[in-house]
Amino acid sequence: MSKEKSIKEALSNTPFWENTPSAFLEFCLSYGRIRHYNPKQYLFFAGDDSGHIYILLKGRVQLILMSEFTEKIFQVLRPPHLFPELILDGKTYPYSALALELTDVLTLERQTLTVFLENNPSLLWNFFRALALDQRRALRQIKNLSLGDARLRLGAKLFALAHAHGQSEQGSIRITIPLSATELAAMCGLARESVSRILGELRDHGIIATEKRNLWVKDLNLLRRWIHERSEH
Repeated sequence: MSKEKSIKEALSNTPFWENTPSAFLEFCLSYGRIRHYNPKQYLFFAGDDSGHIYILLKGRVQLILMSEFTEKIFQVLRPPHLFPELILDGKTYPYSALALELTDVLTLERQTLTVFLENNPSLLWNFFRALALDQRRALRQIKNLSLGDARLRLGAKLFALAHAHGQSEQGSIRITIPLSATELAAMCGLARESVSRILGELRDHGIIATEKRNLWVKDLNLLRRWIHERSEH
């Protein structure tokens, strides 16, 4: 696929960028550079100087919050996705980004993009709306992590993954990202043993099925009710 076709397709399917003026497409074609990443290769690290904004064209990228001794999987991106909008303030990257599979991204140099937006201020609304969506997602995660017990946190994460990365398959929804109990634990801020135990409960209730690193949600409405029951306690 040509660079122009890849960028057009990505922008037309990215929330809030569907009706992007042709000037932005021309800017991406003139100043953007496509980069390729192998599985388990980092695009950038938290705290690095924020030189570029990325548009995910192919593959999957894991966003990771890091401290000195721990890390937490914040989000898994699939194409098309523009990230991280936060660096328009000129500060460092707020998280690390890791390619999970063969990944292609379009990179835009932040300072060049900033000048372009200053000359085309109407496009800032696209960034504002995308930031608002990310803010709502972050607040939902904070709520689940801070107010919910372990079952609620894991259930809510599985529900979100089924919506963001689910694929219908013989009456179930397969989460298309291979995930271990350890990776799910990192996403939810839980111990791996707790995640394994709760996954067993969900299997016993007929809500999910698992096989190695693959997971299916057998009944999304049943999972929703299971979550709702625990949110009321």
